[in-house]
Amino acid sequence: MFVDLTFFEVGGERAARFEAVYGAIIHNARDAQGCISSDLVRLTEVNRYCWVERWIDRDAHQRFNEFLFGDIIPGLPDDLNDIVTRLDNRDADGVSVSIPGDAL
Repeated sequence: MFVDLTFFEVGGERAARFEAVYGAIIHNARDAQGCISSDLVRLTEVNRYCWVERWIDRDAHQRFNEFLFGDIIPGLPDDLNDIVTRLDNRDADGVSVSIPGDAL
């Protein structure tokens, strides 16, 4: 199994917008071949998130990343870059974010 953690900082009062836009990416990952799980975690630190992905192997993750950076990210709203900054990997703790459309 391959696990990837990506940390983000969301500016100002834009958490709801980030969660809505990024939720589509989470669902795309979940639907990808080889994805075990994909979750957005709101950290206990203000305006911080972590995307937690689990894949059957690194190759499956790489195939999704090619799709992510080639097809999904170029189609995201332009203002997303103004609200979110990707952070270097680090330790943190938090709670899972409920994405609209998730089974309860």
